[in-house]
Amino acid sequence: MTSADDLKFPSQIFNPLVNSLLSVFFPTSCSLCQSVVEELSLGVICQSCWKAVNPFRGVLCSLCGYGFPSTNIQSATPLCGGCRRSLFLFDFARAYAPFEDPFKEIIHQFKYRSHPSLARPLARLLLSVYQSNLDQLSADLIIPVPLHKSRERERGFNQAIELARHFAQLTRIPVPSRLLVRTKPTKVQAGLSRRERRINLRGAFEVSESGKIKDKTLLLIDDVFTTGATINECAKILRDHGARRINVLTLARVIRG
Repeated sequence: MTSADDLKFPSQIFNPLVNSLLSVFFPTSCSLCQSVVEELSLGVICQSCWKAVNPFRGVLCSLCGYGFPSTNIQSATPLCGGCRRSLFLFDFARAYAPFEDPFKEIIHQFKYRSHPSLARPLARLLLSVYQSNLDQLSADLIIPVPLHKSRERERGFNQAIELARHFAQLTRIPVPSRLLVRTKPTKVQAGLSRRERRINLRGAFEVSESGKIKDKTLLLIDDVFTTGATINECAKILRDHGARRINVLTLARVIRG
């Protein structure tokens, strides 16, 4: 799988000479370490900080992609506790890296600090996970996890939509506009228990056109997989409207020690 320090973009997008001139005359400081960002295609994060991101490399749950802390696992298809208890309503999930610094801060810069330019390099990290799990993650349609319109207006953009749009450009998988919508404003999930998250999200999503997802394989895209409550609620409503298979791709996964 591609590591964050291998991020590259076509030269026609960022001409090396133009890139060099811009970095000299209009230097950008890294949002994490304040050093000069020499490669503008990497957004507001410098190469050194990207290199510090460690993708998942150990043993993962064969279904949801949870990273096991121990490598001493004999099963060829290991299952985490959640998957053994059938907690999840999707079919397969993978994330690029654990939700820990510096990746955690990069995602926060993207999500909360109004740096949508990070969507492109982050989408390339999603691409590396997708290519490594092509048989399981291939899909007919990409579905970004929606924000309620009030939250999207407050933030200025939906990070999942930006990720999905750039990922779609790399894979040529269609992204239907507003097919899955968030109809109910919910409390911020941070700090809530698994049960509280589930209750908070109940009835929060709706499908605008059932015919477009009937018998389709869908790829849900979001930034962070925490407990899976949001993804689960999305999967439930998509399944209720006829989706055949639901896969999940996120930037990060929260690993609880």
